[in-house]
This record gives sequence, structure tokens and C-alpha cells, in this order.
Amino acid sequence: MIKRIQKQLTALAIQNPGVQGRYKIAAGLVYKKILIASGINQYKTHPIMANGCYKEDQIFLHAEADAIRNSLRLITPDQLAKCEMYIVRVKRPDIYSREWVHALAKPCPGCSKLMAQFNIKQVSYTLDPELT
Repeated sequence: MIKRIQKQLTALAIQNPGVQGRYKIAAGLVYKKILIASGINQYKTHPIMANGCYKEDQIFLHAEADAIRNSLRLITPDQLAKCEMYIVRVKRPDIYSREWVHALAKPCPGCSKLMAQFNIKQVSYTLDPELT
């Protein structure tokens, strides 16, 4: 199951049109072994980013916040607390590469606070193979 979800989120991150540069992030929430909502990092603002978890200059939507926002259209906050969060970050190894590889996707302090606010306790994220 984890491989399938990671594969789906990796494809979503690579297709992410909302950011420039070499790094792209996708996050997903899994409820009862089903990926119910996903989100991507993007140059877009949303009120969820102004909830006291993030610094004032962090106005652009993070993938984790986008996934939580999208999930709340489908499930209750109580059900959200039973979800697992998966985060995938991809990067190009160098500016000439056409391939994408996984990178460290550890949530920022703001996203960690937001997940704690919704009682999301299980979080998995990709690691950078160059650092391991």
C-alpha cells in the first residue's frame, strides 16, 4: 500500500505546475488504507496558512496544508485525526537532468503544528538518498 501511495504522490509532485525550480512537493492523507485527499505546494495563498502555525512570510500554500484543506471537504476533523499523512518531494539531481529523484520532505515547523492541530500523528516522508 505504501509503495502505491508513494508512486501516486510522486507522479502528482512531478506534474505540479504551481512552482518553479527543481523541487516539487505533494502530500496525501490516507484514511482506512485509501488515499482520500492530496495537495501540492504552490504559489497561491489560502486562509489555512494564516492560522497561527506559520510565520508571517509563509503565505504560499504548502502541500500538507493543501491536503488537509482538501480532506476537510470529504471527512470530519475527527476522521482526519485517524489519517496518515504521506509527503513526497522530488528534485532534479542537476540542472541538466531530465529525471526526478526523491528528496527530503520533512515537514516544516508550521506544517508540523498544523498537523498537530488536527491530531494527525502518523507522518511519513521521503528521504534524500544523497544524505543517507
